[in-house]
Amino acid sequence: LGMAEQQQAAQALVAQLQAMKEEGNAIAQKISELDQERHEHSLVIETLQKLDTGRKCYRMIGGVLTERTCGEVLPAVKENMGKLEQVCSDLYQRLQDKEKEMQEFQSKHNIRLTRPGQQQQKTDSSTGKSDEYRV
Repeated sequence: LGMAEQQQAAQALVAQLQAMKEEGNAIAQKISELDQERHEHSLVIETLQKLDTGRKCYRMIGGVLTERTCGEVLPAVKENMGKLEQVCSDLYQRLQDKEKEMQEFQSKHNIRLTRPGQQQQKTDSSTGKSDEYRV
């Protein structure tokens, strides 16, 4: 391969790795959002458990405020909490899989992450050719 083709191939690999990182970051952000929602659900559950089951309780369902009793709302909130925990668990597994995929990609293509200001590519002094990509 000519120098231009090598450079294009390197840029394509770096772009592919960057896309993987962005996908991982998006998953991590979604996990964070759902963890916050899960925490809010746990606070609601904790509060409702202390109250009389016949007491009036208001719940937002699809943007509509509905009147129920604490006894009716508590099981629904617990069910939602269980679903949130499952989704968080699934997303966490996807994040771990994505991180493993990125590590394997980096190993396969000999990509090393560097901090800004460090040398961008390592060259073999005997041939002058780059055999490793640095991002």
